[in-house]
Amino acid sequence: MSDPRVEAIRANKHVGRGSCSSIDEAMTDEEIIRDLDDSDIKTPEEAVKWAVEREDLWLEKGTNQRWGEDNDPQIKDHQNFIDKINTSTKPSKR
Repeated sequence: MSDPRVEAIRANKHVGRGSCSSIDEAMTDEEIIRDLDDSDIKTPEEAVKWAVEREDLWLEKGTNQRWGEDNDPQIKDHQNFIDKINTSTKPSKR
């Protein structure tokens, strides 16, 4: 049985298939459905927003637990993720 919320997450270029996000790499569809239901997420759009926010928190948590310097690659990875999300959510100029 396919859940449209999971399909929307899996299709998203930032957190879905092939993105190497924590959701892509570590969560089964059943785990995603459980977490979406626990968070009362109903629509595919809300699901993608939830997934992006979850990945942002995952990356931020990594920067808070690191042992590196302020130029640590984890900080750059987190900032790159934020930049990609901000760039992709801006309205396109036509």
